[in-house]
Amino acid sequence: ACGFDCAPTDSPSKSPSVQPSKVPTFICDVLATKNLAEYEEKVKNIYRTVSGDNAFDGNDLDRMDALNFILDEGACLDPPKMIQRYISALFYYSTEGETWKESGDWVSSKHECDWNGIECNDNLIITQLYRDDNTLKGTIPFEICDLPFLSRIDLDSNQIGGTIPDDIGRCQNLVSYDVDSNNLTGSIPESMFDVQNLRSIDLDTNQLTGTLSRKFGNLVELRVLQLFKNQLQGTIPPGMSLLKNLGKCTALVLYLRFFESFLASFFLFF
Repeated sequence: ACGFDCAPTDSPSKSPSVQPSKVPTFICDVLATKNLAEYEEKVKNIYRTVSGDNAFDGNDLDRMDALNFILDEGACLDPPKMIQRYISALFYYSTEGETWKESGDWVSSKHECDWNGIECNDNLIITQLYRDDNTLKGTIPFEICDLPFLSRIDLDSNQIGGTIPDDIGRCQNLVSYDVDSNNLTGSIPESMFDVQNLRSIDLDTNQLTGTLSRKFGNLVELRVLQLFKNQLQGTIPPGMSLLKNLGKCTALVLYLRFFESFLASFFLFF
């Protein structure tokens, strides 16, 4: 036996023992992930299919903010629902939602269909987006056309800049595109004239340039077209005479600056 004078054979360590590192458990059966690292990578891969391979390389703050919103809440949904929630959050960040006049429940834990300005069908799939006269700035994210049932976009009377997304033609269910009284620049994308369900295009009071496409005649359902107070040039394309549904409008008003350098106003009645 050892008395009080005996020294311990081993001195106690002052440092805690090192435990094997573990990746935090995060099981999401819908996405087939079993830990947090798998979950984060799976979510990024889902969103890369709509935002591009380099969307989360750290150079795009809006898309990083939308991604982090999803990761922070730990959303565990099937990919189409994950994409819809991500695009809803991305729209908020891309249009500087923190400076909106009224933001309500946006980027909250509520379902995005309950965020003010989003309308959904009975299956909780987004069909309409309206945020008119609400001090929106920034730009419209091109991913908006990855909402497959989106039929109405109403964002007039804001301060949105940038261009109309080049691939707006992917919004094949779009019926109304209302973005007048903003700061949009560039030309009207050719792809817009592939959306044959369009009934209303309201682009007046922006800074749009270029000429009117000869493909206007493709929009056989068009009933409302407002393009005045822009910097459009050229002549009215012949195909517009084929738009017989415009006769249901009171008038079609176009303000065009001709190549001959004079300003003309046309009131075309059908």
